[in-house]
Amino acid sequence: MKAMFETFADSAQPKFFKGQHYQFTLMSPFFNPGPIEYPHPPIYIAVINTYMARLAGEICEGLRLHPLATFKYAREVIVPQIEAGARKAGRRLSDIDHVGAPFLAIGKNREEVEAAKQALKQRISFYASTRTYHSVLAHHGWEEIGLQLHQLSLEGKWREMANLIADDMLEEWAVIGTYEEVVPRVKERCAGLFSTVMLDLPARVMAEEEHVRRIVQGIQQL
Repeated sequence: MKAMFETFADSAQPKFFKGQHYQFTLMSPFFNPGPIEYPHPPIYIAVINTYMARLAGEICEGLRLHPLATFKYAREVIVPQIEAGARKAGRRLSDIDHVGAPFLAIGKNREEVEAAKQALKQRISFYASTRTYHSVLAHHGWEEIGLQLHQLSLEGKWREMANLIADDMLEEWAVIGTYEEVVPRVKERCAGLFSTVMLDLPARVMAEEEHVRRIVQGIQQL
C-alpha cells in the first residue's frame, strides 16, 4: 500500500513492491489517480487479537481496537503486543496511534442509562458469539459463556443471548453513566490506555446535539 501511495504521488518513479503474498509491479496511467496531495496517508489496521496488535506496532501508523476488547484485555494483552511489534521495528509505543472506541451506555437520566445498558448487552452478546473474538472472553475466564453465545447464535436465539451478559461483565466492557458522568468516566477508563478515543454514539444520543458537544469538548480536554 505504501508503494502504491508513493507511485500515485510520483508516477514518473513508481515504487513497485514484491512480497511473499502480494506484489505491485504495474501501474497503468489510466488507473493512476495521482498526483495525490498526501503521498503518505497514515495506515491503520483493525485489532482484537495479538498478531494484528504486533503487526500494527511494527509497520502501521495506528490501529483501531475492536470495542469488544475490554479495558483490562486492552491494557494487559494488546498494549504489550503493540509495544513488542514497535520494538522489533526500532519504534516506540508512542509512535503508534492507539484508537479505542469503548462501548458506551449513557443517557440523560438513570432510566435512559438502564435502557442503554440493556441495548448494549444485546450488541455485546452478538460480538461475543464470534469464536474469533473469544480470546477476550478467555482473558476474563468467560470461555463457557462465549461457547453458549455461539450455540445460541446458531439456533437463531438472538434475543436470549443478551441474558448471558451480566452487569459485572458489562462494567468490564463499557463506560456507563449519565451525560454529566461520562467525561470523568471516560478519563478514568481510557487515560493512559488510548491515544485517541472515538465515540460510537447511537442515533438517540447524537440527536442531543448540545449534550454531545459538551461531551466531546470535555473529552478533548482530557
